[in-house]
Amino acid sequence: MTIQYWRQRDRYYRLVGSACSECGAEFFPPVYRCKKCGSEKITDKEMPQTGKVLTYTRLHEPLPGFEAQAPFYLAVITLDNGTRVLSQIVDSPDESVKTGARVRAIVRRARVDGESGQIVYGYKFCTV
Repeated sequence: MTIQYWRQRDRYYRLVGSACSECGAEFFPPVYRCKKCGSEKITDKEMPQTGKVLTYTRLHEPLPGFEAQAPFYLAVITLDNGTRVLSQIVDSPDESVKTGARVRAIVRRARVDGESGQIVYGYKFCTV
């Protein structure tokens, strides 16, 4: 497990993005310079835990490390503040996963580190 992960582990359990102190724009993942006005006056901002599915796909041939989870849904989610997030949709019946479906963030196991066996958790979404 890398030191970088441990330094930022609190961000994996929460949706922490950033907000511009000058124009109020919000971003996820966090940025160091505002994409809207160019300001460097950026602060951490917890993102909303709810949103809706903008678009999605069902993956039958996942990337290495995710084979045990296949098939699964991957979606672009528009959070309630307008910020977009790419995330897995889990714990949801197939018929509930559709464009426009309301979702909420939950914490689930993301992967297991091969060498140490350390379980890494992260945010995913489920339909409400």
